[in-house]
Amino acid sequence: MDNTDWSFKLEYRTSMMQNPAIPGSPQVSAPIILTGIVLLLTLLPSVAVSNQEGSPVATVNGIPLNRSDLDCAIETTLVRLGRNMKPKPPQKHVSSEHITDEALKRLIDIELLYQEGLKHRFPGIEEKVEKRYRAEVSRMGGEEQLSEALSCVDMTGEDLKKTIFRNLTINSYLEKAVYSNINVSEEELEEYYESNKDQFMNPPSVRARQILIKVKTWSSTRAVQSAESRASMVHGEAVKGSDFIMLARKYSEDPSAGSTGGDMGIIYRGNIHKPVESIIFSLPSGGISRPVRSRYGFHIFKIDSVKPSTYRALNDVRDECMTKLRRSKSKAMILDLLTELRSKASIEIIDQ
Repeated sequence: MDNTDWSFKLEYRTSMMQNPAIPGSPQVSAPIILTGIVLLLTLLPSVAVSNQEGSPVATVNGIPLNRSDLDCAIETTLVRLGRNMKPKPPQKHVSSEHITDEALKRLIDIELLYQEGLKHRFPGIEEKVEKRYRAEVSRMGGEEQLSEALSCVDMTGEDLKKTIFRNLTINSYLEKAVYSNINVSEEELEEYYESNKDQFMNPPSVRARQILIKVKTWSSTRAVQSAESRASMVHGEAVKGSDFIMLARKYSEDPSAGSTGGDMGIIYRGNIHKPVESIIFSLPSGGISRPVRSRYGFHIFKIDSVKPSTYRALNDVRDECMTKLRRSKSKAMILDLLTELRSKASIEIIDQ
């Protein structure tokens, strides 16, 4: 297997097996995978969903966690740490033993949550599993295409359904045990907003117009010189005070110029090609640029208005603040929950 195939398999396997999401955060329907228990593990595979055999590395209340599960968890932990997927020695400050220990700990955490979730027998999960499985079939273009994709990671449709069931069970349990008990007061919300105001900035923006003089073929010196000469002439009229909107309607070869007068709308810093951005944001309100060359031809820009960066109002970022506060609170609550579950569980680490 070459590195490309290996990378694809790891990427698909990890995406297929993400953790449950925090309620209220965006859900991803393809693959079913919800966004992940933010605080537990990004890119952690669900355990014991494949038919792969292997020696157990641990047991949780008698349920074995196999070497194949741990190997995949180690791989996804390396991805989570932002490492290249090609084999490399561990970084000096993170030992391979530490990575293995962390991966195993997280496998155990997921198993504990799953076992606890099974005790509640949440109604309607089977129907949800089938619905999400059918959504994945549709996304992949049919049963055959899905089966082919799953075979690349040694999974079947039934394995995928088990993974979906596992995720839904854990997510339902966390909703009941954690998320439903999280309250955020207005005072906490306002305090968080004031303390993190710099995260909620609207970037500077401009309202701009342009006139485009196209170059039909860059291989023709005559065509380039003709377009450049025409752009210089139009620029001269613009800086002398001619109405820019009328000039755009008369000369611009942008298809929309006739109806818009060259209006480009509001442009935020960071949302446009860098060379053009540097020119546009260097101009004052009312400023007109010299002809700017691009692969399309020559552009002349005019700035109608300039707006500096501003803070977004609390009401505009209320949901964002609420989500972050809930995540922060849920992290501590889930860690406490896992500590309690571990104290009651029979966990055996099997030396290899």
